[in-house]
Amino acid sequence: MGDASVSRAEFTRRVAIVIAMVLTAGMLLVFVFKTASVLLMVFAAILLAVFFDGVATFICGRTRLPRVAALGVFVLLFLGGIVGLFWAIGPQVTSQVTVLVELLPDALDRGAEALEQYSWGRAVLARFPEPGEFASLSPELLGPLTRFFSGTATVVLNVIVVLALGIYFAIAPQTYVKSLLRLIPPGGRERGAEVAAALGHVLRRWIAGRLASMLVVGVLTVVGLLLAGVPLALTLALIAALASFVPYVGPVLGAIPAILVALSDDPIKALYVILVFAVVQVLENYLITPQIDQRAVSLPPALLIGMQILMGVVLGAGGVLMATPLFVVIVVLIQMLYLHDVLHEPVRILGTTERTGS
Repeated sequence: MGDASVSRAEFTRRVAIVIAMVLTAGMLLVFVFKTASVLLMVFAAILLAVFFDGVATFICGRTRLPRVAALGVFVLLFLGGIVGLFWAIGPQVTSQVTVLVELLPDALDRGAEALEQYSWGRAVLARFPEPGEFASLSPELLGPLTRFFSGTATVVLNVIVVLALGIYFAIAPQTYVKSLLRLIPPGGRERGAEVAAALGHVLRRWIAGRLASMLVVGVLTVVGLLLAGVPLALTLALIAALASFVPYVGPVLGAIPAILVALSDDPIKALYVILVFAVVQVLENYLITPQIDQRAVSLPPALLIGMQILMGVVLGAGGVLMATPLFVVIVVLIQMLYLHDVLHEPVRILGTTERTGS
């Protein structure tokens, strides 16, 4: 009798534990979903802090400046460079963006006229509404577009918040790391510190690789568009460079404005634009990126694109923007905490030549 009551008590306890775990996991998922935009901003600030910290460490290693002074000098130079860039090319870019907005309707009309010359083109156009029908689209469809254009102030505010958080994180990164490590049981804090150091190292390499790739894409694109005689070459190249921050998906989206502008000027130039972007992508994917990846981080393309699609569906544009660095973090955590610590397999940490395990 006693054994039966003990068994029932043990069964009840286990059921209670399972229910508590399920409820905790559910509440955690709801919390993450409800605060996703805030969490993405914090993660973006961490990325910025990793970038600032890496540059400050580099400056300290080659000068006699204290770390905080080196960080302050670089942040001032960084912000001053952004202000100077906008001061130098801001009016030109602003005027070109204005012209770009004015050219897009005509570009769409010219593109439609070009497609109407082919049977497959007419079949494609038949699936889209006529230009005059866009005004009758339901508010539900126009809502996201309206929110996009009305959210400029919010975007600016978010950028300021991310910048401020990034600076604060970079001033004393160990303070925040140690605070997080205190949430881990004492026996695992040393391993947690190793994981945090590896994540910081890999993210610095990834950021350096993306910045180098963006610079190369921007330079090659502006040269190609100028040679092709495409209007607004500077603005279009800047869009392409910024879009290339998101691997694979970004370059495709960055090419669309240039193709539309070329169509509004001369349909033949649209072919030149497609050729320019194709050549840039071939050079980037098969020549430039492999060289950068040797010093930075190489990620499996299929898995990365899948991560971008998943993050885009769940979290929208912000999710797509942060999908790649999040994927980097996930890969490193799997390598160190599962493959090595659980399965006891020797692994090479992503983006490095360092191996752990026997």
